[in-house]
Amino acid sequence: MKIRHQLRQLQIFQEVVRTGSLSKAARRLELSQPAVSTAIANLEQEVGFLLFRRNRLGTELTPEAHYLVEGVEKVMASVKHLDELSDGLRQGRAGKLILGCMPGLSPTTMPEIMANYLHDFPDSNLSLQTFSSTRIRDWVAEGQFDIGVIEVQDDLHELEISSFAMRMHLAVPANSPLNGKPVITASDLDRIPLITLDEHHQSTLKLKNALRAVQAKCHVVIETHLFPSAITLVNAGVGHALVDPVSAYNFLMRRDCGLSIVPFEPGINLDIALITSRFHPLSRQCKHFLPYLVDGLEKWQTRALQPLSVNTAAC
Repeated sequence: MKIRHQLRQLQIFQEVVRTGSLSKAARRLELSQPAVSTAIANLEQEVGFLLFRRNRLGTELTPEAHYLVEGVEKVMASVKHLDELSDGLRQGRAGKLILGCMPGLSPTTMPEIMANYLHDFPDSNLSLQTFSSTRIRDWVAEGQFDIGVIEVQDDLHELEISSFAMRMHLAVPANSPLNGKPVITASDLDRIPLITLDEHHQSTLKLKNALRAVQAKCHVVIETHLFPSAITLVNAGVGHALVDPVSAYNFLMRRDCGLSIVPFEPGINLDIALITSRFHPLSRQCKHFLPYLVDGLEKWQTRALQPLSVNTAAC
């Protein structure tokens, strides 16, 4: 026989089992004893067998009811879990938030932002995924990722975008003739060995345009795919590199750092985009997390406008 009893009847049954008495269960549940008796009688009618017998010691479970108790406990535990899950979803604490992040910000900046969020929402479940900006763009548009932080690129029409501009700085090796200059200009880089990202990367195109504007010769000795690779090559004395402020600050913190980070003129920004899907609704947790993400990116945007050092970047 299929059981279709109400949860309230199961709750009353569970309380009678725990207290061993209809009257005690009634007091615990703030019900009248007749109401408890009626609920048990209705449940017995639905399951098709007696649940309790009276003896000289009070109320005892029938053999069949002993087997039913375990199932009722599981059902009520599931209901409790469902209530907690509903509360968590309503308050933006439950569910998994998947954040896709470009490699430059993924190792340090994004974990710091996530840690700040988890301090206030400790029951949240977050996932940080590091991929190329193009892949993150596609997966956010498809709804596979909730949020993305990428380098600005074309074809973002399916996305909601918040833009950030990270002022870039020049990483100068210890053996450079430019060492000691408080500011380095495009003219200073005439025929100076440079390490750049891929030729189509926004930072490379902007740097070449700045050099072309002052008729300085661009002398690229190495191309690489990531800013951390470029700055490591600078530290090895291979050349100079225009790098984002996060990579620059992280390298300044290293014990083996032997380079300098110097402001570059004209100012060149690395354009960053915080993206969400235009066609997939945001979860409550995503809405709660976004202000933390925006705040963290805005702080780096502000820091990057100052001469970058360990002290200024840490403030």
